Amino acid sequence: MEWTIEREGETLVLAPEGDLDVANAAVLREALQQIVERRDCSRLDVDMSAVTFLDSSALGVLVAARRAAEAHGITLRMRNPGPMVRMVLEVTNLYDTLVAH
Repeated sequence: MEWTIEREGETLVLAPEGDLDVANAAVLREALQQIVERRDCSRLDVDMSAVTFLDSSALGVLVAARRAAEAHGITLRMRNPGPMVRMVLEVTNLYDTLVAH
C-alpha cells in the first residue's frame, strides 16, 4: 500500500492507493495513529479516490481511528469514495458516519 499526505490549512489529507485489506490494515493503522498522536491538525481527511478495495479489517481500522481522532479533538472523515468503497460503506451503514458531506 502506498499513500500521500498533504496539508490543506488545518486539514491533513491522507490518500491511500490500492487495496485496503487485511494484508495492509496494520500499516494503515500505524499511519493514522501517528497522524492523530501528533495533534498538528484539527481535521484528518482520508481521500479514498485511489482505493480499489476495502475489506472489514481496514474498515475497522478507519472506525477505530475516527474514535481516536475525536478523543484528541480531531475530526476524521473520508472523502471521494469510489463506487466499491461507497457500496461497502452503505451496506455497513457507515457512509453518513465516515464520509465528509
